[in-house]
Amino acid sequence: MEYRLLKIIFMDIKRIQDEIKRIQSSAYAKKTDKQLISYDTLSELYKQQCQGIQPKALVKYNDSENRRTKLNKEQVREIRRKYNPHVYGKKRLAIEYGVSVSVIYRIIKGVMWKTT
Repeated sequence: MEYRLLKIIFMDIKRIQDEIKRIQSSAYAKKTDKQLISYDTLSELYKQQCQGIQPKALVKYNDSENRRTKLNKEQVREIRRKYNPHVYGKKRLAIEYGVSVSVIYRIIKGVMWKTT
């Protein structure tokens, strides 16, 4: 049973790969079709190469000045410093900084703004 299932899956993958090759080599395929397929292939290869690590060329875009964010690094530090459960809570901070409570929660837990 498992062997048959694996054989079917492999045959489907092989059939899809053959179809992609046929489209790429077709005289009627538009340039954009070929580009999309090659970009998709390059994207997969790049993901495998990087293995979840951000390339150094993209690190400069992590800075809040290069993104459209409501908060900056100093405000995030203030939020973490001010937060005190039951005294200066998430809802109060959210109103003060004009963001949602879930954003404050993620900042405090370190899910967002990890490096500050």
